[in-house]
This record gives sequence, structure tokens and C-alpha cells, in this order.
Amino acid sequence: MTKLVISLPSLLVVLSGIAHASPYIGVKLGHTWLDDECEVGYFCDDDKSASLGVFGGYSFNSLLAIEAGYDYLGKFTGAGLPDDSVDAFTLAPKLTFGISDAVNVYGKLGGAYVNYGDKSDESFIGALGLEFDVIDNGSIRIEYQSLTDINNDIVRASANTAYVGFSYQFGGNVQQEPSSEANKEIEKVDPAAPAPTKTFKATLLSNTFESSSSKLKTESLTQLDELVEFLNKYPQATANITGYTDSSGAESYNQTLSENRAKSVVKALIDRGIDSKRLTASGKGEDDPIASNDTAEGRAKNRRVEISVPEFEYQQ
Repeated sequence: MTKLVISLPSLLVVLSGIAHASPYIGVKLGHTWLDDECEVGYFCDDDKSASLGVFGGYSFNSLLAIEAGYDYLGKFTGAGLPDDSVDAFTLAPKLTFGISDAVNVYGKLGGAYVNYGDKSDESFIGALGLEFDVIDNGSIRIEYQSLTDINNDIVRASANTAYVGFSYQFGGNVQQEPSSEANKEIEKVDPAAPAPTKTFKATLLSNTFESSSSKLKTESLTQLDELVEFLNKYPQATANITGYTDSSGAESYNQTLSENRAKSVVKALIDRGIDSKRLTASGKGEDDPIASNDTAEGRAKNRRVEISVPEFEYQQ
């Protein structure tokens, strides 16, 4: 009678959400209104105006980026501004803080060059916004922006804009293709026992969850086929499923998200006919990172699920 020892000491790395790539570009649409643009003796039209803009930037890390843009703020009538256009070129550092895997709050404080009718002036720019990572390599913004110091020798006005924008990030995380040699059984001779051993190694998987979600993508379900086949072949085997997140967001939120992602994998295996008694789900939140959380690539590696089959003996 031959004894086989079989183990699955491997990781299934799960990437979720959109990657915060280093360079990015975007467009935005908004609504602009002016303050302090009028003076006694001048006709002023207090109408607000639709506005639009383009922007681009470069992220140095998860916290800091530099961003430049052009904003067309619309046409206005004020003191020294006879139904004329206002536009601005802006440059500011952008500081970002993660609320969750897919929601960030950010602020900008820098300078701008404003064309106020036939006059031009330098101004300060301040902005505060929310950014939602809802699609691969892209995000949606909601932003309030203020140009605080527009001087045309008659008045010192300010321009306020509420924007909705979309940005596209270049250089996103590349999906790691399964290795043709990673999922194969290797026969070995255990020097401590005459019985041979067998080891099963799994591939690395990516883009398995929706951003900030524990729901498995439809196309990712097929990536569990080989594990299901293994568990069906060896009914003595059990599997431990552990979920992880990156360090973005609150620690309590990450803990819950990691647990729910592990439970999603367990449910997918149960739906494939694996007995729930053979499966254990747990979450470790942002603990035990396998890469630095200071880069987009590192955070993507840390958003993962690890699946392991404890070593067991199989009698042939």
C-alpha cells in the first residue's frame, strides 16, 4: 500500500479595483459663480455659468501628486468685465487620503494664472474633493474649487466652481497570466519516509473582485476550476481561505472587507459542490502585507485571498 502526502502551499492573489497609476489625465464639467465681482456704479449680471476643464498629473505615491489644469469658467458681467470670458491655468500639489479601497478624499492648494476678460492676474487656488475608483484604471471626482484672488484693477473677485470629473490613469497593474507550469503535481521522494510525496502548486490570479466589493467577478469563477477539481479528487482535503486588503481606508472596514471576500470564495466553492464542512474562511484585513502599501503596485498585491490546503495523507 502506497502513501501519498499532498499539500497546497500556495497563494491565490486577488487584485481588486482600479490601480492608482503614476501619470493621469482627465476632464471635468461644472458650475461656476463669482463673488465680489461688482462695484457701485457698474452694471453686474449675477448669472452663474457652466464651466469645463481638463487636467493632468503625476502621482509620486499614494499620498502626493502634482496636478496641472486648464479651466474655462464661462462668461460674466461685472465691474470691468463686460460679458467676457474667464479662464485659468492651474498648478497645485494634490494630497490624497484613503477612506476605503475605492473612496479617497483629496485637497489641493497652489497657484493659478487667470484671464479675467481683457485682464490677467495671478491667484491662489484651493480645492477639496472626493474620488471614487469605480472602474479599471479610472476614477470619478466630485470637487469644489476656489480661485481666491482675481484682480482687474477695479475689483478683487473670486471664482467658485463645483465640478464632476473623470480621470484615466496610465500604467495600471498588469494582470498576471497563469503559468502553464504552476499548476502541476510534482512527484518527489521524501528522504524521511519511503512513501513518495506529492505537492500541488496554484497559479496567481488577478482582477477577481469588483473595486471595494466582496462580490466575485463572473469571469473569475473559472479560475477556481482547478482547485475544485483537486478537492473533488481528494475528498480528505480541506481548504483554508484567508482574505486581505491594502492599507487604504479604516482598519475596521478593511477587516470586514477581508472576511467578506474570503466568504465569497467559500460560497463559490460550495456552489461548485464542495462540502462547506471542508472549508474555513477568515480575514486579516490589512495585516501581513506582501508588498509596500506606498505604491499602487504594492497595494494591488496586498489586496488578495490566500487559499491553502493543509498537508494530509492519502492512501492509494
